[in-house]
Amino acid sequence: FDVIKSLDAPKVHLRVTDNHWVEVDAGRSRFKLAGIDPTDFPEIKSPVEVSWFELSTSTLRDLIEKTAFSVSSDETRMNLNGVFFKIEPVDVISGDESSGARVTMVSTDGHRLSKVEMEVEATGYDQNSYQAIIHKKGVQEIRRLLEDEVDKVRVGFARGYILFQAAGNTFTVRQIEDTYPDYGRVIPPSSSIKIEVNRQQMIQAIRRIAILTSSKTYILKMELSKGHLAFATSNPDYGEGRDEIDVGYEGDDIVVGFNYSYLLDVLGVLRSDTVMIECSDAFSPTVITSPTEQGALFVVMPMRI
Repeated sequence: FDVIKSLDAPKVHLRVTDNHWVEVDAGRSRFKLAGIDPTDFPEIKSPVEVSWFELSTSTLRDLIEKTAFSVSSDETRMNLNGVFFKIEPVDVISGDESSGARVTMVSTDGHRLSKVEMEVEATGYDQNSYQAIIHKKGVQEIRRLLEDEVDKVRVGFARGYILFQAAGNTFTVRQIEDTYPDYGRVIPPSSSIKIEVNRQQMIQAIRRIAILTSSKTYILKMELSKGHLAFATSNPDYGEGRDEIDVGYEGDDIVVGFNYSYLLDVLGVLRSDTVMIECSDAFSPTVITSPTEQGALFVVMPMRI
């Protein structure tokens, strides 16, 4: 692949020689590349019984963009090493081949949780419920598959596999055979404090204060007081800083510690001008949502300060 990428000739000629070597000719460039016996390639087994349906590419892309960043990297917890993807029926929209569905995608690494749920039109959906845990490496490849300029992508569920088809390509992913945790228990049913904040102002304030945070902990303080939301840090090696944003809040003062990168990750995948922040105290999970992106919900756990 690296050889082909480096060539500037308009055509490439390939020829297999003895002992599975390959000659590559392109313009005035010549290469002889070592190969292996093709019989050593693992047998590709395609699932036979597959339940297919079709989603818009923009829908699947949005689900992945809002959840892929919070997948766990802890290989000892395989059930968290991917995104949880589920489809379940809602009311039929029209006809036999076009039916309504509720799709949900969730990811968590134990410190934060991302959940996107939306009702969509799923052509060919058979109104059964399906779910799978898709490994993070598979999610990365699905992202590449969705880079092609196509409006629709076919999704198929089979025993132990989930398949994706777009632009003539079929990508088969083996499901993680484990049970995804009950993520609903992590989401607070309600919070006593709710404020609306300008998203870009919040991003800029966090980035300025992040300059002085510890490179080991990434912790900053979120200070909420009447009319103000501030981010602050104090580092004996670098100094201290504080940045304020005006907000419509009239309650008691509260201070919560966060890993600033977790906040930036969430704010980076949202597109609305403002975000809603909900919390109860310095020890409870904080929920971030968007007033214009219904179904997208993010939970960030506080850190001890």
